[in-house]
Parts: sequence; structure tokens; C-alpha cells
Amino acid sequence: MNGESSTGPFGKTIRDAGDYVSLSAERLKLWTIENLAVCFNTLFGILLLVVLLGIAVLFFAVALTWILGILLGSYLVAILLMGGVFVVCALVVYSLRRKLVVDSAVRMLCRMADDMNRKRMSDEKSAI
Repeated sequence: MNGESSTGPFGKTIRDAGDYVSLSAERLKLWTIENLAVCFNTLFGILLLVVLLGIAVLFFAVALTWILGILLGSYLVAILLMGGVFVVCALVVYSLRRKLVVDSAVRMLCRMADDMNRKRMSDEKSAI
């Protein structure tokens, strides 16, 4: 009788429930790995873009300093002038940091989370 109850409908339901839980946990793991990969890929792309833009700005700043040094007749004045330009740019970025950096990052992360949530919902609908 004991062997009969484990193979009966109740035992099958328990096994199916265990399979469902393990498959749901596996799907959650895979979903998390996929979302982390997308997030890190996006962050790496942004970091790479910032580094490349920083190098470009550096080269243009050196070229502009050199041209100003020739035009002004003093490289020291040109270097101080470019330093002042960078300080003004830093102050502008600092004063607009919430709009330029924080809001943009929050918007990007919310959009990524919304896209991931929509994909998860569509995956769940297709699984049913």
C-alpha cells in the first residue's frame, strides 16, 4: 500500500511540484545570468566610450594648446588658458550632474529593467 500511494496521483503531484520548483529555480538562474550579462555589457560599452572620448578630448586639447601657444607667443599662457577652460567645463558638468549623469543613468537602468521584465513576462507566457 505504501508503494501504491507513492505512485498514485498524490505522489505524482508531489514529484511534478518538485520538478516545477527545480525548473523555476533553474529558469531564475538563467534569467539572472542573462540580465547580468546585458547589464555588464552595457556598462562596459559605456566605459569604453568614455575612455575613447577622453583620449580624443586629450588630443584635441593638446593640439589647441599648441595652436594657442603659437598664436599667443607663450606656451605657458596657452596651458593656463586651457586649464581654465577645463575648470569651467568641470564646473558646468558638476552643476548639471543630476540632469546629465544621474537622471540619464537612472533612465537607462529603468529602461533595461523594464525590457528585462517584458522579456521575462513573454517567456512566462510562452512557457504556459
